[in-house]
Amino acid sequence: MKLLNTLLLSALLNLTAQATPMEGDVKFTPSDNKTLAIVYTYDEKIDDKFNNFVKKDLEKKGFFLNDPHHNVNIVYEQNFGTTVLDTLNFNSLFADALVRPLINKDPRIAAFSPFNILMYRTKANMGETVVAHLTPEAMLDILEISDPEVRATFIKGITPLDAEITSALGGKKTTVAIKGYAKDTMMNIEIPFEEPEDIDDYLDEFQEKFEATFQEKGYIIAGYYNVKDSFNSEEDILEDYTMFWSYDLCHIPFSYKIFDGENAKPLAGMFAPCSMYVYVREGENKIVIGMPTLNAWGAALGITNKGQLEMMDNLDKEITEILKSFGGIEVPNGNPLLRK
Repeated sequence: MKLLNTLLLSALLNLTAQATPMEGDVKFTPSDNKTLAIVYTYDEKIDDKFNNFVKKDLEKKGFFLNDPHHNVNIVYEQNFGTTVLDTLNFNSLFADALVRPLINKDPRIAAFSPFNILMYRTKANMGETVVAHLTPEAMLDILEISDPEVRATFIKGITPLDAEITSALGGKKTTVAIKGYAKDTMMNIEIPFEEPEDIDDYLDEFQEKFEATFQEKGYIIAGYYNVKDSFNSEEDILEDYTMFWSYDLCHIPFSYKIFDGENAKPLAGMFAPCSMYVYVREGENKIVIGMPTLNAWGAALGITNKGQLEMMDNLDKEITEILKSFGGIEVPNGNPLLRK
C-alpha cells in the first residue's frame, strides 16, 4: 500500500508539472486601452517645420532620429509609375535612456524601438497634412508585454511626446481606435549555434549573411541601430548582452500596395518600417530574433481587403522561413528572459 501511495503521489506531481504552463504559453490578455494611435491634422504643408522639430527639438527630449525616410512616394512613383500621395515620410525615433534599461527586463520592447512618427499628405487632399504615431499602450499590447513596471515606465516615457507635438506644431488632435488583435502578434525565432572560437567573427559573418539574404529576397534594410553600443550613450547598460541590434525592414511592393495605389491606407505607415531585434546574451549560444507580425497591423487597423491581408500573411510566412533557413526555431511569444 505504501508503494502504491508513493507511485500515485509521483504520478500526481508529474501531472501537476505538465499542467503548469511555461512563461510564454499563457495567453496574453490585452489591457483596457482602446486607442491605437494619436493623429494630428494640419490645414497646410508643415514639412520643413515638422522635419526640423523631429530632428532637433525631439533630440533634446531624448528621442533620437534614426535613418529617416522622406518622400517615399517618389520611390513608389519611380517603381510603379503612379502614386496617390503628395508626400510620405517615415521618422524612426529611438529613446535610448528609456528603452535600453527596459531591454534588461523584457527585450521585446525593442520590437517598437525605433518607432515611427508618420507624416503624409494625399494628392486628393493637398491642403491637409497628417502626422500620426502609435500609442505606447498599443505597442505594449501588440508585443504582449504584461510586466507592470515595464508598461508603466514605457508609457510614462513616451506619453510626453504628444505634449511636445502640440506645443511645437499644434494641429487638430484625434485618435484611432484599435479594431482587434491578430492571433499571432509577434514572430519569435531562436537560432542555436555551437560555441565559436571567436564570437565577434561569428557574429560578423552571421550579420553579413543575414543582411544579404533579406536583400536577395527583395527586402530593404531601411535602418540599423546598434542598441548595445549606442552612439547616444557611453554607458554599457546592456552588460548581459554580447550584442543587441535593431533593424528596420522594408518591402517596397508590399508597402506600396498598403500605403499607396488602389485601396491606399497611408495611415498604416505608422507601423513602418518593420522593427526587428536581434540579440545574443552572454553565456547563451543562441541568437534571439523578434518582430511584430504584419497580421498584427491588419488586425489593429481593421483592414478587410483580402488582397492586402493575403500579402501580410504571405510575408509573415516568408520572413519566418528566411529566419528558419539560418537554423532558426519558432518559439511561443513571451518574455525571452523568462523562457524555460
